[in-house]
Amino acid sequence: MKAFFSILATLVIMNSNAQKFDCTSKTKEYQDLIKSNKVAESYNDWNEVRKNCPTENESIYTDGITILDYKIDNVTAVEEKEKLVREEMSLYDQYYKNFPSSIPQYEALKAMALFNRKIEADNEIVDLLNSAFTKAPKSITEANVFYTYFNLNYAKYKEDSKTYTSDMVLDKYMQINTLLDALISSNPTKSSDYKSAQRGIHALAKDITNCDVLSAYYEKRFDSNKNNGDWLTTALANFTVKCSGQPIYNAMAEANYKLKATTKSAYYLANSSMKQRKFPEAIKYFTEAEALETNPLEKAKLDYSLATGLLSGDKPKAKELLLKAVALDPKMGRAYLFLAELYSNSAEECSQTPFQKKAIYYLAQTTINKAALAEPILKTTVQRMTESLSTKSLTPTEITNEKMNGKSMKIGCWINETVTFPSN
Repeated sequence: MKAFFSILATLVIMNSNAQKFDCTSKTKEYQDLIKSNKVAESYNDWNEVRKNCPTENESIYTDGITILDYKIDNVTAVEEKEKLVREEMSLYDQYYKNFPSSIPQYEALKAMALFNRKIEADNEIVDLLNSAFTKAPKSITEANVFYTYFNLNYAKYKEDSKTYTSDMVLDKYMQINTLLDALISSNPTKSSDYKSAQRGIHALAKDITNCDVLSAYYEKRFDSNKNNGDWLTTALANFTVKCSGQPIYNAMAEANYKLKATTKSAYYLANSSMKQRKFPEAIKYFTEAEALETNPLEKAKLDYSLATGLLSGDKPKAKELLLKAVALDPKMGRAYLFLAELYSNSAEECSQTPFQKKAIYYLAQTTINKAALAEPILKTTVQRMTESLSTKSLTPTEITNEKMNGKSMKIGCWINETVTFPSN
């Protein structure tokens, strides 16, 4: 009972203090200073509001971060800087205490406050990030946090691989890549940042992500995750194409596709089938991956891959896919280059006269020129291929001698194109 009256008395005193302290007016005072670019001068008024009105408004904390960031950025003494950073970290704690739903990732923000200001506290930063990625992983959305998190954990492994094993680092690797894959899909405006973080993480981890190490890691975890689509998709993505011949890759690809047929699950199963030299199955799954893909640029890549790989021997089908690819992605100049090669390689089989043969080379040349227009970076390749075909193709004199200026010629066979010659 005494405890109850003690708490009641405390609340009455706090309420009385709040009534004496005009939170609204004081808040306006420091905010007016911020608006007038007098950020440093706003600190004392803001600090009073923070102490006396901690639950009044969330802007107390967002404004406080702005004020402390300004002070940190404008201080030169190392000790003073760390003191201010520590104050900002305390502010994050207070923010979370009073508005927990607004800042569930507060520990990650505290860690990055230390890291970005180059405060030497690596162990503390790692502990804060480990806690943040355990408690609120889906609330973390800044790409640099993911890279920093992995970088520091990887550094721990490099310092002492007996205590902090490669499997422990790969656990982080899997978690981070799963989260980044989800963010790439859900937040396309920042996808380039997330993909850049992934590339950096992959580059760091290349010594522990070779085929043998990854295979051993995933074999130990497959049974407990074979019904977890997110885990399987990320695991398969972490394998490079050269590792797709590993037995565990095949097991994961089959399990992932069995759970749900998606463009990714079909693509991984296609890779697995190709490595096993099951080419009809590989074509089937690549085709399915293309049909399920909704992004036109990704769809174009799959069409190009099929045309230049598994279906390159089926020239009519390859041509169909290459033309489909450039329709989906007009900047895919390399599709024109491959199509030009198909034409030039068929000059013998698809011609009946020397002029027709040279006309096919002429068609190949005009197709190569489309590549340069679509993808200027291919200029050097285009020049080299053009020079190679120039001795085989029709010259202006030959076109004139055949009285074909301004006329068209139908080329049959699988090429099935009409070539129109210049009028003069």
